[in-house]
Amino acid sequence: MHPRYSNKLRNDAHCHVQVAMRVNGIVNLIRVAEQIRVRNLDENIAREDVEELVLQVAQLYGAAVEFDEQAMTSLDLPELDGRDNRNDLDKMLRGLTPRGDVAGDLLQLNKE
Repeated sequence: MHPRYSNKLRNDAHCHVQVAMRVNGIVNLIRVAEQIRVRNLDENIAREDVEELVLQVAQLYGAAVEFDEQAMTSLDLPELDGRDNRNDLDKMLRGLTPRGDVAGDLLQLNKE
């Protein structure tokens, strides 16, 4: 079930997307969502939900969307960020495979 967003939150999403389109020509989904979330902390809405709202608004305007490289780097390359942000399943699968080749093991490829 999708959360019901307040009019203030929706208005912020429209305003931030329009500003991003005008200034940058592209909407940085993660950055815009975090700005909106911080401005509306009293509503206690997760950034992922705000990201969904921003994406919907950006699609409404036909805006190009990008993802923040720093945020994606911290998720994909934890050794650069110092934190391990992989999910537990990924950690478990990598622990079961000798070389960390999860895709090869799951597909049962002959590695010879």
